[in-house]
Amino acid sequence: MGNVLNPPVAAFSTATTWYRLSFRCEVDADATRVLSFNFRVGAEIPPGEWAGLKLPSLR
Repeated sequence: MGNVLNPPVAAFSTATTWYRLSFRCEVDADATRVLSFNFRVGAEIPPGEWAGLKLPSLR
């Protein structure tokens, strides 16, 4: 669907580490309203994997 954002890889950071994130966001046809949004915070991403995922260093 063109109105759904569901990336295969996503992450977010705290001041010291990155965490895996999965989410799904659906918007209306005009992309002006969010119809649904769900997310799940995953495991911590080890620093050795940051470069491979193109995540900047936080240290």
